[in-house]
Amino acid sequence: MPIRDRAATTMVRLLETDHLDDQLAALAWLRAERSVDPARIAAGGNSFGGIEVVLGAERAPYCAAFDSAGGAQSWADAPELQERMKRAVRLSRAPIFFFQARNDFDLSPTEILSSVMKDAGKPYVMKVYPPYGTSAAAGHTFGYFGFSVWGDDVMGFLAADCPGARTGRD
Repeated sequence: MPIRDRAATTMVRLLETDHLDDQLAALAWLRAERSVDPARIAAGGNSFGGIEVVLGAERAPYCAAFDSAGGAQSWADAPELQERMKRAVRLSRAPIFFFQARNDFDLSPTEILSSVMKDAGKPYVMKVYPPYGTSAAAGHTFGYFGFSVWGDDVMGFLAADCPGARTGRD
């Protein structure tokens, strides 16, 4: 097996085991906190964090989730990741808002995963924003640094899917 294939296999294994276990442990801790309404817990992430959100939405009772550029850097080189993420969105327990800047490395994850959710009859939103910065690397940071652009859209999505949730904008 070529090293690139082995690396992709290892990446998927870690993302769906150790990393996902950490996410689910954090969720369990939040759900046990008396000050937290367990029906109003959402998840969000960028890049590898976006992959984790997709995997978590399959397994966890989030009210909603948002994925910024999950898999954009590794999508083309990791068919195993593509299949794993498609399976996760097909089985998602939460609506997911997928978004990226137009100049990110690869828009395929957002486009394909949204299409899979549509075909599965799952609630989702997909939005590709104008370019952010002047390179693919800058576009990939959009989920971190572009809140002033995407924040209202994502906060509105969360408010709609997590009734009674405070979005930080109220």
